[in-house]
Amino acid sequence: MNTAIHRGTANLQATDARSLPIRQVAYLRKNAGDVAQSLISRGVHNLAGHLIEQWDPRLSIQSLSNVHRLSGDAIQTHSVDAGKRLILPGLAGEELRRWDARGNHWRTRYDDQLRAVAIDENDQENVETFTYADPSANPAFNLRGQMIKQVDQSGTLEPGSFSLQGSPLSESRTIAGAGIFSSNRRYSPLGDLLIQTDSGGHRQRLHYDIAGQLKQVVLQLSAGESQTVLQDAQYNAAGQILMQTAGNGVISRWTYCPADGRLTTLKSGKPDEALQQNLHYFYDRMDNILRIEDHTLAPVYFANQRVDGHREFIYDSLYRVTCTRGFEGEVPNLESGLPELIKPVDPGRRYGYVEDFTYDDGNNLIELRHQREGNNFTLRMRIDPESNRGVRWKTGDPEPDFKTLFDPHGNQSSLQDGAQALIWNAWDQLEKVTLLTHSNGLADDGESYLYSQGERVCKRHVTHTRSMTHSREVLYLPGLDIHTRDDGRVLHVITLPLAFGSVRCLHWASGGPGDLEPDQLRYSLDDHLGSCTLELDRHGALISLEFYYAFGGTAWWAARSEVEADYKTIRYSGKEMDCSGLYYYGARYYAPWLWRWISPDPAGDVDGLNLYAMVNNNPIVFTDSDGRMRETPEERAVRKTRSEERQRARAARSALNQAAYKHTQIVKLSAHRARDAQRQILNHGSAAALGSSTAIRVGTHVAGQVFSYGVGIGIGIGTAALGVAAGPVGVAAGLATGIAAKKAVSFGVDWASERAGLSTSVKLKSGKLDPQRIISKGEYKTMDLVPYASGKLKGVVKGVMDMNRKGLLKGGKEGGSLAVSVGLKVAGAPMASEMSGGLSVLLGLPEIFHEVMGAAGELTPEKIAKLDANINGLIGVLQDSMNNVAAMFAAHGVEAINTFSYIPSKFHKASGDTVESLTRMTDSAINELRNTQKLLHAQPSRVAPQ
Repeated sequence: MNTAIHRGTANLQATDARSLPIRQVAYLRKNAGDVAQSLISRGVHNLAGHLIEQWDPRLSIQSLSNVHRLSGDAIQTHSVDAGKRLILPGLAGEELRRWDARGNHWRTRYDDQLRAVAIDENDQENVETFTYADPSANPAFNLRGQMIKQVDQSGTLEPGSFSLQGSPLSESRTIAGAGIFSSNRRYSPLGDLLIQTDSGGHRQRLHYDIAGQLKQVVLQLSAGESQTVLQDAQYNAAGQILMQTAGNGVISRWTYCPADGRLTTLKSGKPDEALQQNLHYFYDRMDNILRIEDHTLAPVYFANQRVDGHREFIYDSLYRVTCTRGFEGEVPNLESGLPELIKPVDPGRRYGYVEDFTYDDGNNLIELRHQREGNNFTLRMRIDPESNRGVRWKTGDPEPDFKTLFDPHGNQSSLQDGAQALIWNAWDQLEKVTLLTHSNGLADDGESYLYSQGERVCKRHVTHTRSMTHSREVLYLPGLDIHTRDDGRVLHVITLPLAFGSVRCLHWASGGPGDLEPDQLRYSLDDHLGSCTLELDRHGALISLEFYYAFGGTAWWAARSEVEADYKTIRYSGKEMDCSGLYYYGARYYAPWLWRWISPDPAGDVDGLNLYAMVNNNPIVFTDSDGRMRETPEERAVRKTRSEERQRARAARSALNQAAYKHTQIVKLSAHRARDAQRQILNHGSAAALGSSTAIRVGTHVAGQVFSYGVGIGIGIGTAALGVAAGPVGVAAGLATGIAAKKAVSFGVDWASERAGLSTSVKLKSGKLDPQRIISKGEYKTMDLVPYASGKLKGVVKGVMDMNRKGLLKGGKEGGSLAVSVGLKVAGAPMASEMSGGLSVLLGLPEIFHEVMGAAGELTPEKIAKLDANINGLIGVLQDSMNNVAAMFAAHGVEAINTFSYIPSKFHKASGDTVESLTRMTDSAINELRNTQKLLHAQPSRVAPQ
């Protein structure tokens, strides 16, 4: 480390009276002995302390400005790189509407639980829809409250079941034009993936040590035997990988500096054989890598130069790489894509180079000077004077028109001097790349992409000739990529994780080249950035070897055969390179030959005000996992661990919410049925009480039928009148609508009267307090109207199928009424509606008469004993459930849940559900049950003798 470069370059920060930063001064020195240059950034805060304007050291206008709502959330942003955005939030901060500088407008609709159910884009409704499982969903699959269907422009995603942590166990994805693909997973109680079965039927099994670190990985192809791809892995106390034994027998070892934990050596090879990877790392005091020595490459001599396998890096005082020394192939790689393939592998064909980088005051890399014996050149970027948008430029070219080269959001419109046009969708995702423009009338060659949930799920490549069109397609599925060609070849690429690196299995489901090993395993040996440098086969033999420039372009690469080279797609930083030469990171695309992203950072200014710079121009130390945040590999490992911990915490919180919700429903239903049982006991002991209950029961039934009859008539007449023009079809539609409306209103009346206690049986039904019935069968009684109607209808059908008396009475009432109503109206009988309405009243009376006759009788000792046992059991269930919920509150350190309120917190604070409030509710229900027991034993006069 050259301390002269860094001497006297500490960053300074000036704050206002509120201790808010208003000015930051960074001192830049590029070479030892230079005078340090001050780069000043400024910020402005409003009265509430929100940062509303930011200036970088280069531009004369603000780089980023925000408008905030009272809560502090930004509702309008204006970036010189990314353009303008405006959102309209709801009371809970949810996004209701959004507008952008490209003229797009979105509207998001939510359900009563503030879950997004539909997104409208411009004039097109429901470009995305989301469906959630209601309380009637099968609890065995943990579906309740989960999203069970998403429809977007790529197709449909339908999870079939979830783990206790909320992770999908099974899912089915339909991709437009490709088909349906299903996959399954199994997780440990801690949320670690144990088994994954992809849509091709291939199975991965993952095993972990006691600390949750990956220990072993086994692959079983759909029609093959199990094979171990990771035999063992060892870690140190800090969780860093120490040793890995791959399935091909290659052992990798890592060593770290005992003082600071930095990686010092990485060696890989088979026992008793020459090492295939032997890297030694050297750092400065700020953890910047100064030198990487590769001892597997023997020195070669060319043009009075000694070229070894070592690479060196120099940084300025802002820790941006300013000079690199390394080696490359015979022809430098100046543009997109790959250099000429060296085959077979010949490490002797290497040429040393030196590259120097120059940056402007806005952190844009504007010049690269390449020096090599007989091959010197300079590449330049022209940067927009009003933003950080930039394009490749050389002396003599006209000044770029940045308004045509970029859209209002800063998305680049072409890759090469107006060629290779880029098309972006409304979500600022790359939709299509034009690879070749034909001038003979043929359609352009290109590659198009489909996305779902922010990730790419499909890539289609099409080329045209005068005689035919060729196409290739890649589907990205969980654990599996499916490559198809128009010649019938279908390739399954199964990607399996190692403790460090990965394994890719190439399984040909159809066709396949004859000179490629079937079910070939390709083990990736990566460098510290995760870049794939070596590929080894199942025997540990070398398949390919690749080295990279500082900013990700391929400097040198070789393979033992051209066929095998064609199937390498994972390269720099562990990302996939497309035919265009772009690397797909997830949130955006990276152009390594331009040293920058082709669209602004969707995460905003998390890495500075320059939204195009690649990891703050230090790609030797930092990586970017998805295009939104720079981090070191160590920071990424820590973030991944913390993310897994947060995911587990969220899953635990979700489990607590579900447990508390289920408990409250059981408590409410128990109290409700206890009060019903008290009235029923009084009916058995008092003729006056029986008469009153009978009158209420009959009155409720008659009033409900009259009301539903009236509504059905009104709707049916209206619909039939509208359909007169359609002749008999319109009249039939009116009759059907009227009948359906009458039945729907009937269910609604039952739902309302059930809650008010007006339709309760007058006869004591001890089974209503059976704990299992309340937990498993009685939940729909506390549901909303729609799931209530569904549950009730299922209960009626089940009773009829079981041939019990209750089911036959209810089935006769519902089915008989419907059949007679339809028959009378189809036959055109006079006063058909009045007759069917009266019949509905009469058909309901036998059930009520049966209840009254039972209530007039005496309570048997068996019924009393059964009710006593049910109440005691139900009290035990409520107490156990409350104890379980209280334990979950304590385990998660949560005091209250469900604290959201539509009223602002400064006027009202929602207390939510606490252990104390749930305990009070539970105790109240238990008191009702005990009161029922007391009343039961206080009515001896009409109890039947034994």
